[in-house]
Amino acid sequence: MKILQVSNRVPWPLNEGGTIGIYNYTRAYHELGLDVTLYCLDGIKHNTPIAQATQELSKYARVFIHPIDTDVYSEEALKHLLKNQSYNVSRFYNTVFENELRDLLQNETFDIIQLEGTFTGPYVDTIKAHHQGAISLRMHNVEYEIWERLSANERNPIKKVYLGILAKQLKNYEAKLLPKVDAIVTVTDDDAQKFKALHPTGNYLTIPAGIDLDTWKYSPSENYTTWYHIGSMEWHANAEAVHWYLDDIHPLIQQADSRYKLSLAGKGIDSHSFHPDSSLEISDNVPSAFEFVRNCDVCVVPLKSGSGIRLKILEAMAAGKLVVSTTVGAQGIDYTPEVNILIADKPHEFLAIYTRLMNGEIDITAIVKNARKLV
Repeated sequence: MKILQVSNRVPWPLNEGGTIGIYNYTRAYHELGLDVTLYCLDGIKHNTPIAQATQELSKYARVFIHPIDTDVYSEEALKHLLKNQSYNVSRFYNTVFENELRDLLQNETFDIIQLEGTFTGPYVDTIKAHHQGAISLRMHNVEYEIWERLSANERNPIKKVYLGILAKQLKNYEAKLLPKVDAIVTVTDDDAQKFKALHPTGNYLTIPAGIDLDTWKYSPSENYTTWYHIGSMEWHANAEAVHWYLDDIHPLIQQADSRYKLSLAGKGIDSHSFHPDSSLEISDNVPSAFEFVRNCDVCVVPLKSGSGIRLKILEAMAAGKLVVSTTVGAQGIDYTPEVNILIADKPHEFLAIYTRLMNGEIDITAIVKNARKLV
């Protein structure tokens, strides 16, 4: 069986949830005996190590990578606002990529084409015109919901309205995209229900995110003073979460205990300005997410906006790391508070958890073991 995977990003290196999810599918399809072709866009700003990525991905698929400029330009954003079109989506449209995709489909036949997320949507009409087989759309999260939450959390009234418009545009776009495919794959049942509200007659399948336990080896910590967050700062929900944590939570814990450290890693983090801080360590593209996590103690996920499922939580659980997350950050995971995860939604709740940890009031060993079993 031949399958074509179309992605708006190169799934390498494995340093964030989105790329890991796509990579896992590519590898799994190969291991199931499928003939896999991977067609990827690559945002220029990502500085992807193309040679290394091609070498790794070629173990599992025939790989095509096309560069694209996905930067945000104010003039283009204004044009799309006036036209009431989603600039979030159109940034991923590239004529050359579309032509190459058309040429591929005119010369080869695939049994299934899997589109990786909303932002591959601009190519679905071309695919349908030149492909007679099934089209599957794997939705990594509910994009419009993320932007609705960003709008709800925004304090600047002008920006709040603008984010609300972007959310509506995305919702309308996703509602039009869903009927064009034969199957919609989600990572949580909650996401599936939200999409069914937009397209009730679609064929839905929920496949939870998987973790490679051979990679994420169990390596629990002995100390719990080094907290960490890993995730692309190019994703607005992550940027919002990190800035909220640094502004409202980090100083509280820092004042409570001089031993406390915070380590941040993720694509695009260098583009954000942070106040110099002896307890703060920042890394851009870490070569190995596991090695970064292994050297830290507590995974903190302070998301206020988001959808889908957080692979970073499942990875931390697999690695034997204690997880402290907001309710939004942990959505999609069948967790039990105080049994396999710790939940905090307000700054003082994060501080209270840290204090309880330092006072030995939390059975950390039991929680991390239960979390590993959950994965």
